[in-house]
Amino acid sequence: MNLKELAKRLEIEEEECLELLDLFKKTTASELRNLESALEKRDAPVIERMSHSIKGGAGILGLLEIHDAAKRIEMAARGNHLEDMGEDIRTLGAKLDLIAESLIG
Repeated sequence: MNLKELAKRLEIEEEECLELLDLFKKTTASELRNLESALEKRDAPVIERMSHSIKGGAGILGLLEIHDAAKRIEMAARGNHLEDMGEDIRTLGAKLDLIAESLIG
C-alpha cells in the first residue's frame, strides 16, 4: 500500500490518511470477528450487514481487493450460499493484516 498515493487520491494529508486507515483497521477487525461468528451460527443477515459495512469503508478508501472480497461475501450471504465465502474471508483477514503492518512500519 502506498500511503502517499492513497492520501493524494483522497485529497488529504498523509497523517489524516494514517488515522483513517487505523480507524478502518479497528472497525473492520471487529466487523470481521462478528462476520466469522455469524458464519459459525449460519446467520446470513448478520454476515450480509457486516460484509456490506466492510465493503463501504473499503470502497471509500479505494481498497479494492477488500471491497471486492466483501462484496462477494455480501452477495453469497444474500443468496444464503454460506459455504462459498471461506476464501474471501481469508482474503479480508490477510489484507487487514497488511494494513496493520503498514501502520506499524
